[in-house]
Amino acid sequence: MTSLGLPVGDLFALANAIAAMVGGATAIEDVQTRVLAYSTLPDQPIDDTRRDGILGRQVPDLPDNDEAYASLFRARGAVRLPGAMTPNLPGEPAVPVGLARLAVAVRAGTEPLGSIWVVDATGELDAAAAAELERAADIAALHILRARSAADLARAQRAVLLRRLLDGDTDARLVAAQLGLDPGSQYVALAFQPQFGPAGDELRMNRLVDLVAMACEAHQSGTECVAIGTTVYALFFGQQLNDAQLVSIEAMAARLVARATIAMRIALRASVGSRVSRVDTIARSRRDADLVLLLTDPAGPVVSARNVGSRLSLLELGQVLRDTPRLFSSQARAVLDLDERSGTEYALTLRTYLDCGRDSARTAGLLSVHQNTLRYRLRRVRDLFTIDLDNADDTLTLWLSLRVAD
Repeated sequence: MTSLGLPVGDLFALANAIAAMVGGATAIEDVQTRVLAYSTLPDQPIDDTRRDGILGRQVPDLPDNDEAYASLFRARGAVRLPGAMTPNLPGEPAVPVGLARLAVAVRAGTEPLGSIWVVDATGELDAAAAAELERAADIAALHILRARSAADLARAQRAVLLRRLLDGDTDARLVAAQLGLDPGSQYVALAFQPQFGPAGDELRMNRLVDLVAMACEAHQSGTECVAIGTTVYALFFGQQLNDAQLVSIEAMAARLVARATIAMRIALRASVGSRVSRVDTIARSRRDADLVLLLTDPAGPVVSARNVGSRLSLLELGQVLRDTPRLFSSQARAVLDLDERSGTEYALTLRTYLDCGRDSARTAGLLSVHQNTLRYRLRRVRDLFTIDLDNADDTLTLWLSLRVAD
């Protein structure tokens, strides 16, 4: 029993108790804005937003939702929020279409569990009502935690195991066995990275994980998903992941990017890592997916490692050069430093010239300069930095360093 005399787990009884204490129709939601419970006391005004949420057991997707939830989860206590507004269209100013709310986030420590919303039909809910709502949030946390199913616990446990696999755990075979993965399968990791605004990241990240998990599970039963930092990963597997199956996975990821743009109003980068054949190399597929993300645009096409082999190799070499500065060409560093100080374009000229296989006419065309100007710049490079482009080893190191610095 809780301090309100209610059985732990009875969310509908709790919603009615809050409605009576605070003085307004009450709804309890989880972090995915699903309506877990709602009050049924008579003579408490409601609006269409509450009615639609109850009927669909999901909060309607309204234009001001992101801002409202962001302010709610930033706050330490109860917050007052205006009613829903119509879209602000040209020549048609937004007008209220819903009632105001008094709301509070529900947390277990720092972990968000959901929220409680009380309709403030007259605008008269005072500081005492806010204090009652904050007290009720602590009790609601117990109810929501109790209401979590065994499936949620199992999902959390599997997420921990998958995170260990993607991080390159030394006991990868044991971890894979605990996940029930076939050691004879092939694997490929997908990465989804949202471009969130300045607020509301925590709540929307939880919703994004659910969206990715649902889409991936619908495409292939048993697919595993987990969030690591600001990226959501999915692991696909099969006895033989051929190119046709990879194309199908890439198409699924593209549909997911489009859906996230529409349903969640976020730009999502997505990439597909390399195909690997052992559980202890799954981390390699994840690392390649992370590198390929650097080649993607927000809400743009999904990029797959199988289609960018050379560029992926350069990205990995670039990471090695960044991690080991002594390998970076000293001549390339001198060129870049002078360009930064003086506004010259020697690095661009050298990189383009080498990219073009030392074809002067093509290089001049790409740089939009006369070939005589190009020749002058190359002579200046030789004189200023003692660069000998006839030395194959020095030229290779110079070119790689300039490419990864771009």
